[in-house]
Amino acid sequence: MKTNLYILISFLMEIGMLVGCSADGIPEETDGNRPGGLTCIRFGLEAAHGQVVATDGEQVIRLETGSANTGENTLQNLTVLQFDLDQSVTDVTAQDAALCVTARYLRAPEPEKDESATEPYYLIGLQASKKDTQYLIFIANAGSAFQNFEGKTLGDFKNVEIPFDQKTNNGENQLMLAALYVPVKGVEDQTIHPVELKRLVAQVHFKYTKSLAGVVDADFTPLSLRLRNVPKVLKYADGITEATDYPEKTAANFTDYTFIIDQVEDGFTWYIPQNVRTATDALPSGDSFHSCVELSGIYKAPNMPDQLVTYRFYVGQGSPGYNVYRNYDYEILPVLRGVNSFDSRVTRRNLVLSPSANCFVLSPESGSEVTFNPYLAPGTDVEEVSVSYTDQVKENRYSRIAAVKTVWQTASGLINVSFGEGVVRVQANTAGAGGNALIAAYDADNTILWSWHIWVTPYAKVLDGTGKNGYIYDFGGYTWMDRNLGALNVFREDNNRNLYYQWGRKDPFYDTGKTTVTGTSLSSANKGTALNIDESIKCPTVFFTHQSTTGTWHGGTAAIPDLWSSGTKTVFDPCPAGWRVPEKAAWDAYKWVSGGNIAWDTTNSYGAVLTVKSGEYCWFPRGVLGNSNMTFNANNTYMWSALCENGFPRTFSFTSSSGSIVNNIAGSFGGSVRCVKEK
Repeated sequence: MKTNLYILISFLMEIGMLVGCSADGIPEETDGNRPGGLTCIRFGLEAAHGQVVATDGEQVIRLETGSANTGENTLQNLTVLQFDLDQSVTDVTAQDAALCVTARYLRAPEPEKDESATEPYYLIGLQASKKDTQYLIFIANAGSAFQNFEGKTLGDFKNVEIPFDQKTNNGENQLMLAALYVPVKGVEDQTIHPVELKRLVAQVHFKYTKSLAGVVDADFTPLSLRLRNVPKVLKYADGITEATDYPEKTAANFTDYTFIIDQVEDGFTWYIPQNVRTATDALPSGDSFHSCVELSGIYKAPNMPDQLVTYRFYVGQGSPGYNVYRNYDYEILPVLRGVNSFDSRVTRRNLVLSPSANCFVLSPESGSEVTFNPYLAPGTDVEEVSVSYTDQVKENRYSRIAAVKTVWQTASGLINVSFGEGVVRVQANTAGAGGNALIAAYDADNTILWSWHIWVTPYAKVLDGTGKNGYIYDFGGYTWMDRNLGALNVFREDNNRNLYYQWGRKDPFYDTGKTTVTGTSLSSANKGTALNIDESIKCPTVFFTHQSTTGTWHGGTAAIPDLWSSGTKTVFDPCPAGWRVPEKAAWDAYKWVSGGNIAWDTTNSYGAVLTVKSGEYCWFPRGVLGNSNMTFNANNTYMWSALCENGFPRTFSFTSSSGSIVNNIAGSFGGSVRCVKEK
């Protein structure tokens, strides 16, 4: 009977969970005698030769039979299942009802060799049967997952399926399977029955080379590599015919693997379940459930804008329907020669890659967008905390980022955010609406890994030197923005609000009494004395209240002075690229004394005015968020510096009657940030 066998098995058990069996697969009683009803059968095991299909991304360049003796086909453990099923039974229902009468597990099996044998063999103890044959399934390298399968049916085995993951299913411990009918009589049998173990997955190996000599000074820099449209599970399935798609072509049965974002130029190898179909597409396109490799990167050439390019290469090229079969090795070895806009497998768009930061500024108009690489740190890691930016977003060569989404925004449709091709793309609305938003990278469990502030304001054009809706001023040896971070204007009025920051945090907070948002609203929480830097990253909308032990928001035993730094821009600095939280020395030039340069605005009594020079002024709106309940307080204003000394940040603090640099303001307040240019 011709039977196609497919199985999904995962490496579920560790070595310490194995059962005790004799080396030859024959259980023994305590007196050393074999249990009654068992018979010894000899089997010669070998790995089947795989089929190699090599393509250059356009056509097949090599077809050959691969070697069976590769390291990935090493027999590390073996399970033998005996089903009480004779070969004469052809009814599928009756087959599925057959019971497993023996489940034999061998850890690190070694073949035997004696003088009478012509080849090495494995001696397996099976249950003697009066039937002509028994149905045996050999499973290699599945660990002890099936050691307790006795009493279950063949139908149960067919339905075993476990999610398949690219990180845990690799070339170090390949699953292999064989099934055959063998006589299992209670008589001595010297025959060595051949068993050919076939790998249950396909190997997909990708590595590109560049040949851009046709365009002088052209180059391609990879950003990401991903395998798409991969069946989610391996499954034992009997009776699959050539007229059947397997798995069924529905979105629920497929997944896109995690981005490879490190050492992309070195290539990568995946192991995936088979993906067969009846359709014989001449050239697949789009998301039609064909497994494909996508390589994305930046293409640079003289006299043209940088291009974000994605090349798509389909697995199974050379077979009808671009099918992917188990025990096949698919080698995709393309040569990149440029950007062919007529090739449907190539997509591209103009790209201006923004430097990394925790804040990006957009103008609210058509065509305004920012694209950034989320795997590049926005600053220097802080040694005093156990948070590494790289570890937040990467795991070895894999991206930890599964999605990037909007957390909150001050107006519906303020921005549109997307993630793919190794970059995050944020597009502003075209209606001219200004506002603020927070976006975040999430892992597969929907946990926030990192978040970024998006500031939508016409002031963006002032910062890039193309607009006049505001200005940048030089004062005290520093170059300053003319407004606080997150401010939408510089009007001298009561309701003028910017965003507010707890000292050392990168994420903004707003006055909930004046600002409404769509998405996740802000909340406050008392986290006690536990150090919670990592939790603050996971919870960018939570305002952590004052902790008396540290005098700040983050718990622990003492304030951490280098979350922001005067010496370098840290990963927690909230300012846009090229800007930073001002060091304490930058505030030294602000003099609130008789004849000084900054004073309360007596005409519009909602803030203070700095005289930059004769006829040039700068507005500082009043207000701070309280450190116990996040309530807006108009009586005080705290302008943060990057310096923290003796547990307290150096702060330019002012009221309606006085102002000075002080060193007694707790960092748990929500103060304002006025960014200065990096020197």
